[in-house]
Amino acid sequence: MAAYDLGYDEERFVTQVNRNFHCLICLNVLKNPVMCQRNEHCFCRGCITEHLRRNAQRCPTCAENLTVATLTDAPRMVKDYLSELPIHCDNQDRGCQEIIQLQNLGVHVAECGFKPVVCVHQGCGMTINERDRIYHESEHRKLQCHNCDEMSKLMAGMQRDLAKLQTNVTTVETKVDRNMANMENNVANIETNVANMKIGMNNMQSNMTTLNMNKVPTMQINIRKLQRNTEANFETVKSEVKELERTLNHVNDGYENLKVTLLEKIEGLEKKQEEISSDVRHISIGSKEQQGTGIVVAGGLGETSVEIYNASQRSWSLLESMPGKRFQASSFVYKKHVTIAGGYCSAVAVNDMIRTNIHPKPDPSTEWKDFSAKLPGRLVGHTSVLFNDSLYMTGGWNEDEEACSDSIHEVHLQPPYAVELVGEMPEPREGHCTELFNDNIFIFGGNKTGMNQHKLSSVEFFDINRKECRELKPLPYPVAHMATVKWSDNVLVIGGTDNHGKVLNTVVIYNVKTGESHMLPPMKHKRKGCTASVLGNTIVVMGGADDGENILKSVEGFRF
Repeated sequence: MAAYDLGYDEERFVTQVNRNFHCLICLNVLKNPVMCQRNEHCFCRGCITEHLRRNAQRCPTCAENLTVATLTDAPRMVKDYLSELPIHCDNQDRGCQEIIQLQNLGVHVAECGFKPVVCVHQGCGMTINERDRIYHESEHRKLQCHNCDEMSKLMAGMQRDLAKLQTNVTTVETKVDRNMANMENNVANIETNVANMKIGMNNMQSNMTTLNMNKVPTMQINIRKLQRNTEANFETVKSEVKELERTLNHVNDGYENLKVTLLEKIEGLEKKQEEISSDVRHISIGSKEQQGTGIVVAGGLGETSVEIYNASQRSWSLLESMPGKRFQASSFVYKKHVTIAGGYCSAVAVNDMIRTNIHPKPDPSTEWKDFSAKLPGRLVGHTSVLFNDSLYMTGGWNEDEEACSDSIHEVHLQPPYAVELVGEMPEPREGHCTELFNDNIFIFGGNKTGMNQHKLSSVEFFDINRKECRELKPLPYPVAHMATVKWSDNVLVIGGTDNHGKVLNTVVIYNVKTGESHMLPPMKHKRKGCTASVLGNTIVVMGGADDGENILKSVEGFRF
């Protein structure tokens, strides 16, 4: 790239600029024009200065002797003509739609809200528009403060809970130790009583052998009393043992319950910590999840070009162009090939498929070839999803019947490449979108007649196995010619046009399990006929057309 200041690109001007006001070196519209003295050949000051520095000190057109010192300013008529030319802002690609006179361009660019600035937040470094900087940096501060405050509160709560649990454990251990000591003392007392009883019984037996028969009745009475006392003592001991057993069981139960509660509490705190850590990972800049991913963009209105985006290198590369201009077609990846199905090919609706190899490394010289499978008709504005070895086609404008289709066809991608009608939607539609979840196809919005006022908000559900179609909760507004992407159990519906033909910048997220939907922040540009993809934790939206029918080459992203 040149290190000096070139002229203005002619495409930036609203009107065509006369060729006499183009630099004879860079061929762009003159910037700060100067000329050679004798023949008045005009150049950009930066271009001719660099030419004279690198080459001979001569005019590159007439070869007269020329130095930087002998350059003269262009006539005032030339400067006045240039200064009044209407030109787009330098930041047009960033969203600025202002058109100003060339003489006021410098002042406007210096104050333009779309000029690029770098986020000063540590760890971000993202290039954003000047008008978005305050909001962007405030979001960083809110996010940081929110997470810091949440983490601080959580850690403080964890410390308090753990302190309480430690106190409870200590209290239970003290009670267990005290009860165990009491039990040991009671058992020792019982053993002492039993030993004393045995000694008493032995003494009784000895005394009985020495007593004479006259004292037997008295002795029998004493023996019966002693037996009753002994039995009473045994009952007392048994009651005390049972009470001790109940106490010990109660203590053990309390200890086990406390242990379970403690473990559940710790697991809950660990889970909460993991969730917070996960949240922090998901908002980090430059996530590694994006490494090794890419996007292929093929064709479009009046285009045959094919480009692939490498996320790890952050660059676009050109692949082999398609054999014809294709748009309003559907596409899918099957057996290491990207395949384009139907659509308009050079303004004629077709029913064929073409494909090219893109894996494992895209080869720019790879040729596009015809695929043996064919569509059920010449379709445009249809959609397709790949399931096993079949392509399921829904709706579209059928050029053969000159009407929107309500059909769902299965196109087998293996020989003999049969086409089978497997279902019908409640309403015909084109310009709709479909997403596959397991073995179910979800169908969103579209246009049932090809006219603006006949947009649909309905959402249909097609069960591939049962070949049944039923209606789900609708979208919050009618829409067609939008883009959709899957995100977990949700589908994001992006841009499109409404019943009045108005181009939208809205984004709605629809949950396929509950049918509930809500709005997300809008896109920076209004887009219809755009496409979208997922890179890591970012939704990427590309191209399309705005409400002025201008074809867009801009790309924007939404990070969850």
